[in-house]
Amino acid sequence: MGTAFADDSPIQVNADQDGNPIPQAPDDADVVANGPVHPDSCQQDSIISITKAKSVFVGDKSKTVHGQSGVTLSVSVAKGHTWTGTFTYAAKLSESIIVASAEETFGGSVSYAKTTTVTLGGSWKVPASQRDGWLALGSKGYSFNWEQGSYNGGCDWRVTNHGTATLPALSPYIAHS
Repeated sequence: MGTAFADDSPIQVNADQDGNPIPQAPDDADVVANGPVHPDSCQQDSIISITKAKSVFVGDKSKTVHGQSGVTLSVSVAKGHTWTGTFTYAAKLSESIIVASAEETFGGSVSYAKTTTVTLGGSWKVPASQRDGWLALGSKGYSFNWEQGSYNGGCDWRVTNHGTATLPALSPYIAHS
């Protein structure tokens, strides 16, 4: 027998009133596997494996200032300013495949570049307890190792390329140290 209530489905966690997810800051990606797990039927296609992921600040080098103890540092940025992530690799490849794999791993919030949608700025005084410090515009994001490879006929993982990447996930964010 039915009820007079419309829906008994569970309430979505971190959902706004309209049902859309509320943006969350990236957490350490400790749920990412520590290496490729070979599938039941040894996949022959080349894939990207992401390992040792962690949540980091992805700073814009052109919007980073440094100073000594006691100095007040400031940074500002106009709407429309763009900064990018970084990659290292053993052999040149299309970075878009790494970004696509990271988007899949981290839930679509990662990109190669971020653009500010507002004009903003900030300042910070390097404390006396620090010899020097920095202030920077950037975003929260992820740093990780990646491998490109495939399984051979004996289900052994064969690496064809590898490197590191640091990619922005949220925009914008001002950090200091």
